[in-house]
Amino acid sequence: MEQLIYTLLAYINNSLNKDINYYLAKSLLEQINHIESFSLDTVAEACNVAPSTINRFCKRIGFKNFSNLRNSVAVPLGTSFHENHDSELSTPMFFKQLNENIEMIDHIPTSQIDQIAKQIKQSRRIVILGFEKNQIQAMELQKKLFLLGKLCECDTNLFKQIDALSDLSDEDMIITISIQGNILSKHFPIIEKIKTAKGKKLLITFSSELIHLNIFDEIIQCGRIENSSVSSYTLLRLFDVLTNRYQRFLEI
Repeated sequence: MEQLIYTLLAYINNSLNKDINYYLAKSLLEQINHIESFSLDTVAEACNVAPSTINRFCKRIGFKNFSNLRNSVAVPLGTSFHENHDSELSTPMFFKQLNENIEMIDHIPTSQIDQIAKQIKQSRRIVILGFEKNQIQAMELQKKLFLLGKLCECDTNLFKQIDALSDLSDEDMIITISIQGNILSKHFPIIEKIKTAKGKKLLITFSSELIHLNIFDEIIQCGRIENSSVSSYTLLRLFDVLTNRYQRFLEI
């Protein structure tokens, strides 16, 4: 549900005109807690439009149809894919979780980090995919690489992210950040787009269940799934490590 909320909010925030699609996004947000129980006809009636208009809007924001959008709300699909709403951490627990994640980063083989840094250097075009609250961290990676002379693409709209994957070449690279893996479930179209996209593919995650996904060339598990509450800080540390190694290759 969280990703759908981000997508609908992004659509509203980036709409130049308050057209029918703007009001559909607003109506869906207002009905967000009921979408899982709605049929196509029910949601069309609630939004005062035809069912075909609902399906067209769903395709516009990256879903196959309303049924696909509705199913995306109905997570969980398994233990690791359950949405984890952050609870307030005590200071000792915060540092405990963060230190556990940093220790995992410290144990990532330098050879793997170097391989990724080389790929970033060699890639003609890089698309960074960040989801839910980690969109901000994705933009931080974009900024760090830009300051080192590498301009990457990092759109905050899900449907624009999907569009960006359609015209990549073998010389390009996709960096996907999905901490819990929710966005990589079959209910979101992004997974099929990543599968069919060209270029090298890197996944950054906390989910051990995703490390065997064969659609990615490299997978970095940089934290424990139960430590997702400190994912923002963990990613910043990982990006420091990665960009520091990348900078070394620029000096060679």
